[in-house]
Amino acid sequence: MGRRSVVGAGAAWIDRATITPVVDMVNKVLGFLLEVAMLAAFLFWGFQQASPWNLILGLGVPAAVVVLWGAFLAPRSPRRLPQATVSWASLGLFLAAAAALAGAGLPGWGIAMAVLSIAHFAATYWFSGTSQG
Repeated sequence: MGRRSVVGAGAAWIDRATITPVVDMVNKVLGFLLEVAMLAAFLFWGFQQASPWNLILGLGVPAAVVVLWGAFLAPRSPRRLPQATVSWASLGLFLAAAAALAGAGLPGWGIAMAVLSIAHFAATYWFSGTSQG
């Protein structure tokens, strides 16, 4: 007689305006974790190569990525590229890191990184479209 629907009662207070900032923050944290994982993946892949390339690639590739990321993709960079370019470039680097993981003998981690990278890209695209209005 006096029962209320749990689904209807709980869903009433969760709306787009409430959940969007939370999901946006989770996406930003995911983006940071992907950046760290990308550097670790390139480092791991580089050190899996034959000597002397292991030192050159293991240190050189992550260092080059850090310099390029800081110069063109970092949020406070004076030479930051347009947001659409930043999104595509970061997706490309994340997927390259996923391929590096797979190439280094960790295909499961590579697949996980690729899936999370695409999810991050899609969420970033969605938030950039909804934050305009």
